[in-house]
Amino acid sequence: MTPSQPHVTVLLALYNGCAHLEEQLQSYLDQSLRPARVLASDDHPGDGTGAAFLQFIETHPSPVTGQWDLIPGPGHGPTANFLHLLRKVDAAQTDYVALSDQDDIWLPDKLNSAVAKIAPHDNHPVLLGTRSWEWHADSKRRKISRQVPAPWSFPHALMQNYAGGNTMVLNRAALDLVQAALALEGPCPAVHDWWLYQLISGAGGTVLLDPVPQLLYRQHAGNHIGANSGIPSKLLRFWLMLRGTYRGWMTQNLATLVAQQELLTPASRDLLHRLLQDRDGPLITRLRLLAQTPLHRKGWSNQLTLWIAAALRRM
Repeated sequence: MTPSQPHVTVLLALYNGCAHLEEQLQSYLDQSLRPARVLASDDHPGDGTGAAFLQFIETHPSPVTGQWDLIPGPGHGPTANFLHLLRKVDAAQTDYVALSDQDDIWLPDKLNSAVAKIAPHDNHPVLLGTRSWEWHADSKRRKISRQVPAPWSFPHALMQNYAGGNTMVLNRAALDLVQAALALEGPCPAVHDWWLYQLISGAGGTVLLDPVPQLLYRQHAGNHIGANSGIPSKLLRFWLMLRGTYRGWMTQNLATLVAQQELLTPASRDLLHRLLQDRDGPLITRLRLLAQTPLHRKGWSNQLTLWIAAALRRM
């Protein structure tokens, strides 16, 4: 990294990930814009993943540049681990932060492309997500992730995420916003990447989605959530809605946003309180909520599912 290059920090959450970690770490070194820092949080000390991270640094001393650090994780799952990393990173020492899973492979231009797309908006908070290649390493089969059409906004963010957390990059202004929100000590959101979309869009930040895939998203039995595409995925998410899982996630997210509402725009706060007030009302109130506000999910099948969720009080 030359002095004129932007300082990018990678936030890497570790948990029982020895099998594929080396390929992910190598893909950092293969970046056209190398990260200046890699900060890893080991959520299960003793499973060997943290040791594998340190061994990679020791056995690749020449190509490893910048600062690579390992810290203990909170031990409460991936969302808490990523929030822990976002708290710990020094915003004054970085221009951009990139979230990373432990088992993907970044394509070589991922960070350089992200910085180029975010930089024109750097005077305020920006969150960038990208599409990815949903990749089955054994068969070498890959499929591009779903396209989520614009606009990427708070009324959409309240109902649905727009990009995988493993693709997300934030600028310093967005990191400052996130750390201010975390300092308010609200409850933990359901999923860290969904919450980032909600917070940054709700605070008036810019949300971008790169349609060009920038990583190989490894699909395997250990995925925390996995790719959201195809009929099996849609059926699974419909089942999660029927059993109340989606409602539980929304309840967690809304409680988090209420604790952080001073950071939201007035329009976002108004919509948040309308949702909180009406989601448990009588049937006609719940249906009017969707009819009278811009709350929505992308795609006709997802929007239909949202109406069903409202009708069944599963929203």
